[in-house]
Amino acid sequence: MADKTTPPCGICAMIDRIKGGKFPDFIAELNSCYVILGDQQFYRGYCVLFAKIHATELYLMPADTARALFDEMRLTAEAIAAIVKPWKMNYECLGNSIPHVHWHLLPRYESDELRHGPVWLRPEAERKVPLDENDRRALMESLRHQLALRFPDARIPST
Repeated sequence: MADKTTPPCGICAMIDRIKGGKFPDFIAELNSCYVILGDQQFYRGYCVLFAKIHATELYLMPADTARALFDEMRLTAEAIAAIVKPWKMNYECLGNSIPHVHWHLLPRYESDELRHGPVWLRPEAERKVPLDENDRRALMESLRHQLALRFPDARIPST
């Protein structure tokens, strides 16, 4: 719990919204994390994994929890790749802006002229491309299906 000098954690607030059924881009709950559809769909299939426990660094997490989170991240990337068939998958665990362990899974495509550089070189206005609502729902359902194949015990919201 944050004290008066520590600002509240934005990711913990998003997790509270997920738990309350008020997060429209929630894809699945796995044992160690929550998977959401990211807001930068220039990289079609972009997802973010929020660690269930609040930790600011991987090395501050219990080792078993960190390993489980890594395995879930790896299999989530595999699920994304099965759908969008990227040229390359990028993995980012930064935490500079929001200090809560979370992974960005960013599919990269050969058609992207900036594919050899970090995604953050592309201006935010170009990255934050929304999907048409039908496309968004179809992509989320495909991701849920692929995750259910890899995680039979995942909590996947009904549509």
